[in-house]
Amino acid sequence: MKRYVIIILIALYTFSVQTSWSGDTKVIKTIVVLPFVNLSGKALPLDFTRALYDYLVKEERFELIPQDVLEQFLIERRIRQISLMNRATVRELGGRLDVDALIMGSINLLAGGNNPKVDVSAQLVETLGASIIWANSISYSGNDFAKLLGIGKIKSLTKLVEIAIEDLLKNMPDVFERDEKSNRGAAPFEIVQANFYPQVTKGRSSVGLMIEIREINARPTYINAIVQDKDIPLFTNEDGWYTGVFVSPHTEGLYALKLYIAGQSNKVFFADALAKLIVDNTPPVIAIASYNMLISPNQDGINDYALFSPVLLKTDILQEWSFDIRDKHGKLVRSAEGGEELPRGLIWRGENNAFKPVEDGIYFVQLIIKDRAGHETATDKVMVTVDRTAPAVEIVLDKIDAQLATFNVKSKEASEISEWNITIYDQHDELMGTFNGQLKLPLILSCTVKKNVNLQKDTFTYSLEIRDSAGNLSVLQKQPIKIQAPEETETSATTPAKKRKGQWLEDF
Repeated sequence: MKRYVIIILIALYTFSVQTSWSGDTKVIKTIVVLPFVNLSGKALPLDFTRALYDYLVKEERFELIPQDVLEQFLIERRIRQISLMNRATVRELGGRLDVDALIMGSINLLAGGNNPKVDVSAQLVETLGASIIWANSISYSGNDFAKLLGIGKIKSLTKLVEIAIEDLLKNMPDVFERDEKSNRGAAPFEIVQANFYPQVTKGRSSVGLMIEIREINARPTYINAIVQDKDIPLFTNEDGWYTGVFVSPHTEGLYALKLYIAGQSNKVFFADALAKLIVDNTPPVIAIASYNMLISPNQDGINDYALFSPVLLKTDILQEWSFDIRDKHGKLVRSAEGGEELPRGLIWRGENNAFKPVEDGIYFVQLIIKDRAGHETATDKVMVTVDRTAPAVEIVLDKIDAQLATFNVKSKEASEISEWNITIYDQHDELMGTFNGQLKLPLILSCTVKKNVNLQKDTFTYSLEIRDSAGNLSVLQKQPIKIQAPEETETSATTPAKKRKGQWLEDF
């Protein structure tokens, strides 16, 4: 546990650890104590950082920077969390406060009670190179000091903390070795960040450059920024920020930023690949795979949704995507959007943006994407049919001729029939015939009539179970069969309405 916390802190602050030296010896005269990070997840019963500071004052090994001076520095740098400090901040702290090293660490456990407990880790960081030159950890409980019959057990958390701090710091060095050659080459300033805006662009487009340089001992006297062997004019308002605007290279590719920074005595420091600009002149290539384009979203488990899977056919850096569903008039009924990553799949259950069911009909789906260079591409429109209506089928008696009854099958179905089953019964409720099949419905059904039929009194019935290709199911039981109405004769159909007896006409 102790080693784990130390490793976490080293990674957190991105300081390098000195394992060997080949330079001169540096005596640590002045140090500053940073607030220890509370990793216990609980409120601390006492101020461990203050207790460690007071111990060092009494020991008189080092000259300590007052805590209020440190606090003022942190406020000026707007550092609210010690975990956010980086190497540049440590070096600046050393230069501003004139300190050789700083103590920082973490509190993993600090608890009172009958058996108080202390678990802390600490590191000593030199401020010139921001390297960890010493680290240690201590974990004690009051029971650790108990002897026979519990004699010697420490019940005071304050006392236990005093012992823990003494043991924690007893091996902390007064000196450390440094690489003189490396120290002579250290820049008196730190490049905090450098960024292109946008980072991905088309060729011959306007691009902004922002560079932040933090002063440690001195500020730069001159900065030369170069992209593809072309100088970028920079402007500054003396706040550490340098900005410029330039035209991106025409050729597609990756371009690195180079910086030449002049310091005191015109000594030049070089930095390469601090930021990278991507020139992209090729629009994205996409497709959309679709499944189940005829749906009946009625929650019966059959064809309740359509599925779409976007496919990026060419590697690209995306900025955003949108997924639009429009009706046949072009009105948007459903949409979805996202950022840099395409979704693995999109499901549509026949609802609009208000999550209300849409009307039955034809809809068109399209995926539109935009890459970070500004190219926009859309897929071809994909047609989806929504059909929630069950098949409307009616059986009608056409005629009875020589004991053979002929029935017409009338259907008002938008989707194709996938399977069907029709049963016809006579006037005595006896089975006359059963018909079934798949796909297309027959137009005529014929059955043998076993007994004389009085069409004025007798009635045939039918039952059916029909499912369309959208998945809608229609079920009817023992429905009366109507008799086909006689068609209007040609004479009556062609006779002018005004000559028909008993007709009232309005002339518009």
